[in-house]
Amino acid sequence: MIKNLYTSKQKKNVIEQKIAKQIVENSDLLSTLNDKSYAVAMQVGELYEAAGDLSKAEYAYYIATNKAPNGKYLSHLKLTLMLIAQDKIDDAEKTIASVVDMNNLSLIRFKTRAFIVLGDKFYSENKYLKAAEAFEKANYYYKRLAKVDKQVNESIRQRLVQAYIDTATVLIKNGYNSDAARFLKKALKYEPNNLTIQYRLAIVYADLDPIVSVQYFEPLISKIPQEIDRHIFSNVLIKAANIKEIEGDLTKAKYYRYKIHSLDIYAQNKVIYKEDVEVFLKKFSIKKILFTYKLKSSYTIKNISSQDIKKMSADFVLRHGDKVRETVTIKNCVSNRKPLFSNGGEIDDINVIFSKNIFTKREIEQYYIDIYLYKEPDYKTLVGSFKVPMKSVNQKSSIFGSPHL
Repeated sequence: MIKNLYTSKQKKNVIEQKIAKQIVENSDLLSTLNDKSYAVAMQVGELYEAAGDLSKAEYAYYIATNKAPNGKYLSHLKLTLMLIAQDKIDDAEKTIASVVDMNNLSLIRFKTRAFIVLGDKFYSENKYLKAAEAFEKANYYYKRLAKVDKQVNESIRQRLVQAYIDTATVLIKNGYNSDAARFLKKALKYEPNNLTIQYRLAIVYADLDPIVSVQYFEPLISKIPQEIDRHIFSNVLIKAANIKEIEGDLTKAKYYRYKIHSLDIYAQNKVIYKEDVEVFLKKFSIKKILFTYKLKSSYTIKNISSQDIKKMSADFVLRHGDKVRETVTIKNCVSNRKPLFSNGGEIDDINVIFSKNIFTKREIEQYYIDIYLYKEPDYKTLVGSFKVPMKSVNQKSSIFGSPHL
């Protein structure tokens, strides 16, 4: 009895499936279903669904829709889900459309859920635009509820944004930048403060309309300068300046050319760019102490840019999946007194000791170390990420090239 109380949900589902299969295999539940009530038709549908026979479940739910009381749409939802699960998308859309719109809470919930599931199906098949259209309909119906759940509302919004972003990505790959910009703007409507979307729009407009591109680029320089491709931005500024010169607006042209110069100064004072440095793992040791493991590493950082770096700190972040377990900060590993010279200058032996206790070797396999370099804490640049090696390393190797990484 105690064991049954602790049966996992998965085991419970398996047991229910076995029971359902035994019932439907020894019964002819569909032959007289037209003569049964709505409640019976729903129960039969749920039995076949539990047994994994989606086709017969679909039929039972179809019968239930014809017997459903006014204002009740659970059978329509169940039928829609069975149709989608069997890739009968046209029939699913017809089922959703068959119910006339009205201000009925049950109907609104049905259509919201149905369009979310339909959108998820399209998204799983990489049909991002059709997914976005379905999520838009889900959003439309959900907004008609007098009281909305913040979590559901956020879930729909995130789906919409991602579907529009992925639609734009496909269009960009195929050279349709103008259409891509249109869908990125739709995504931005739902997430107006999303800096990644703003940056993508800046890149898309680099060729379409450099003036508009500058408008998207400019605010990002003070927010995420470490993620901005300053070479693209510089080219956009040159194009924008040339356009303004042709139009006779010499003041604006001069402003754009000045921005190119100030961009270089800003980067030199504020930002470490990924392409400016190389990070090498020099040593890595895993020390077992009783039943736990300690990690210790040593790094070399090389300046491959054409400018001296006179200010830099580093964060070494130990993470497990998306969860940060520990951060080791090395402040001022580069300074005016010990600069990192251009074109090959190196700082050696940055030693990092993690205090985190790792209990098993299997656990070690799931850990990563992310390396962030920065001149100012607000502008940290991820310059490398590698999986914790299972064996000790005692040689200088690029964090991107080691066979252990």
